[in-house]
Amino acid sequence: MRASAALHHHGDAASDRPNLSNRPLFDGRGTDHRFWVLAIVLLPLIVGCDGCRMNETVDEEAKKLEQLQPPFSTVPAKAYPLSRPDAGNGGFPDGSVKPGHWTSVELSIRSNREDRRGVVQTRAEVGRTEVTFENELERELPELDSAKSFAVRRPAVLPKGQRRRLDTRLLVPNRGAKTIDAIRFGGEFIANDSSGRLDLNPSRFAAMLPQTYFFVILTDRPERFTRLQTSNWVTPFRSEQSFSQSRDNYRIVIPPTQGVLPIAETALDWTSTAVLLWDDVPVTALTITQRTAILDWLHFGGLLIVNGPSGVDSLSDRMFQDLLPIETSGVEELDIEAAQQFVRSHNIHTDVSIASVAENIAKNSSQVSVAGEKRAHATEIGEGGLLVEQRVGRGRIVQSRVDLMSEWLTEWRSYDGFVNSAILARPPRVFHLGNPDRFINNAAASMPLDPTTLVPKEDVQAGLAGLPPVHQTFVGVETETVHPSINTGVRFFSRDAKMPAIAKPAEPVRSNEEDEAVRVNDVSAVAESTSQNDLPQTPVSSLAPWIWDDAWPHPVSGLGGWKNDSPMVALGRDTLRHEIGVTIPDSSLVFRSLLIYLIVLIPVNYFVFRLLGRLEWAWLAVVPLAILGALWVARAAQLDVGFARSRNEVALLELPKDYSRGHLTRVIGLYNSLASRYRVDFATPDAAIDVIRTRRSQGEGDTNLFGNVEPEMDFGFEAGPSLDNISVGSNSYGIVHTEQIIDIDGAIRVQVSASEEAESSDSLTSVDQAYLVNESSLELLDAFVVERSIDGSSSIASMGTLSSESRKPIRLRPENSVTVPGDLPMGMTDWMQRLITPGMIQPGSARLVARVEQPLGELTITPNCKQVRAQTLVLVHLSMTPRPKAVQDANMVSDLVRKSGNSTRAKAAAP
Repeated sequence: MRASAALHHHGDAASDRPNLSNRPLFDGRGTDHRFWVLAIVLLPLIVGCDGCRMNETVDEEAKKLEQLQPPFSTVPAKAYPLSRPDAGNGGFPDGSVKPGHWTSVELSIRSNREDRRGVVQTRAEVGRTEVTFENELERELPELDSAKSFAVRRPAVLPKGQRRRLDTRLLVPNRGAKTIDAIRFGGEFIANDSSGRLDLNPSRFAAMLPQTYFFVILTDRPERFTRLQTSNWVTPFRSEQSFSQSRDNYRIVIPPTQGVLPIAETALDWTSTAVLLWDDVPVTALTITQRTAILDWLHFGGLLIVNGPSGVDSLSDRMFQDLLPIETSGVEELDIEAAQQFVRSHNIHTDVSIASVAENIAKNSSQVSVAGEKRAHATEIGEGGLLVEQRVGRGRIVQSRVDLMSEWLTEWRSYDGFVNSAILARPPRVFHLGNPDRFINNAAASMPLDPTTLVPKEDVQAGLAGLPPVHQTFVGVETETVHPSINTGVRFFSRDAKMPAIAKPAEPVRSNEEDEAVRVNDVSAVAESTSQNDLPQTPVSSLAPWIWDDAWPHPVSGLGGWKNDSPMVALGRDTLRHEIGVTIPDSSLVFRSLLIYLIVLIPVNYFVFRLLGRLEWAWLAVVPLAILGALWVARAAQLDVGFARSRNEVALLELPKDYSRGHLTRVIGLYNSLASRYRVDFATPDAAIDVIRTRRSQGEGDTNLFGNVEPEMDFGFEAGPSLDNISVGSNSYGIVHTEQIIDIDGAIRVQVSASEEAESSDSLTSVDQAYLVNESSLELLDAFVVERSIDGSSSIASMGTLSSESRKPIRLRPENSVTVPGDLPMGMTDWMQRLITPGMIQPGSARLVARVEQPLGELTITPNCKQVRAQTLVLVHLSMTPRPKAVQDANMVSDLVRKSGNSTRAKAAAP
């Protein structure tokens, strides 16, 4: 029974087992794995070869479409700083450049067919407005009619299908003292394998006038700043009846903020920018090199405007925060009384709208302002404390506690005058009616006597329709010409400063040969005279606080531009003319070398091998001893075995106050006995270079010392730029002009006690004891501190040698009690005497002048020169002249409408 039951149970179990042979592949309860196996096996039978043919067809069509595209595509290059399309470009879609200034340029290239590597080579030349760039590409302009830059090369990696943005640089060419209208820019891309070549789309850059500089605004809300585009301090006001050409003071630029900002990454390319307004763009949107470039530019004279709470929040970098004139502690509610007091202190006295402005301020009580105390050395501009500034080196930072584009400010009739005088620190202006050659340049004569009628802003232009032309000048000046010093504070001493010769006692008459040997050709005086004659002579009596008498503006590039003929470079070129050549060793060196050679060759050689017991080897040692002796004599004489080369350089290092980065200008003379080509390489990107064309000697005509091969500039191949193919002829010399921004690892500054620093100004004579502290890595020789007070009196202190990490007391004496040593090498006596002359120091400033007996800056010259002589002059600005006091304009344009309307009504009422 148990067995049968077991069998019965087993049979039931077998009957319950599913019959897989009769089960469908899909029964609704799930999908068996065999279905997927079968589907995969049958898939090729379903698709067949048509699927492969379809993919091949798609690939072939894509290849055909690709072949229809050009190998490369490009758009015209854009000059920096680049303005966003919706911000306007003033009719110059490719941008504007300033002749004689270094400029960064953006290229955009795409490879459509394959990955490419190669170089982009560009060049710029002076263009004309009446001839298009495309027509001029095919022909060469006459030599006297054309000014070109040298070729600039940079590497380019172009992944297929990706548009690459490439930056390059150029020295904008000019045509001497002639004003130019435009610069043409073009070039080509050349693949490494020479299988691909692309002619870049040509660009046309507008050439700015000498007094015109960039006004850059960093903002993500450009629509708020349209008010500035039409301001009369940007472009002087012109009525419809005026036919005189407009001469812009500033060119407003609002760069796009997507991606890397299109602004230069070295201060050497920022010289055409005078003002930077920082609104709400975070500082992190800039690269580290761009931030450093802005700081360098600021210390050498730039103007940074920080716009209210948004500007402070954006400048979160500690490098900027420590320089702001307000120690920010957040925001607070706007003080109505302080704001009303502020606008009254800056109101033009003919502006009767001040009552409505004060009322609008009271209605906007919900606005906020920057909270925090003013720093010790900061200065309030006007009353109310809403606008504060602080000197930073030669430059200035102006910080506003409120948004400068607030409606209650921009609707203020005196707003343009407020920006002109309080923020930009420009002289007061006056508006005239009539012929500009017959100005009644008296502020009182141009102002209405009874300004009782308020003319709406929109009616001003309509009211001028029946009036004579309206012209704008500075108070007390009868010309509309604007000196570049008024629009920009950017200065490099080696480019812009005068260096007049020091009067010397009469010397005995020399022969022609002696006179040629010792002649000091004061090229700087000639250059200065030429430039001043080319510029309209503006009376400076009323503009003296704004125009520095030690500045030398170029008639085309203005101030801050690259100049191979500046007074300092011309003096350096003249100094090198007397230092060029290979130094011949004197007889004492020959005698000492022969004596040492004989001692080593005969007695020493004899005794050495006699002691070794191998006297016969002494004769074998004669040959290597003779070779080593010849090499030693050649090295002692600094001769390169028949190919003698020498390098002489004079340099100037300018350092702003309390800043460790300085501007180094070098004038380098290269001499060789046989023809050679040199290459100059820089280790950092903050560098620029040019070759100075010279004459071989007096009496000879212009001689091309460099052959037919033009120098080529390389960017992006190494850490810094390079200049190749600097050709110097046989038994001749070439002169190279280089500039760098270098770091000396610490500032050279004045130290006083904490109490005196808080209470006094920058004057050294106003403190009990001041110390000169050298925190840099330089050893300063023959140092002098010179100070000129506001009243014009000068004093000087001889500091002697100031080693690194040292401190010395400053003991000032009358200016004539200290003299420069008369035996300094390479003409440094004359150089230092010029720099400490009190007449060339601005009142209210102080400077340190010293020298360093070595070349500075990381620079390599190939082939190497065995003889190197160098002297570097160090100029440190210890204090700067305070900015002129803000003076309001004499009148407004609307005043002329009111005056004309009052005169018309008076005539109508007359019997």
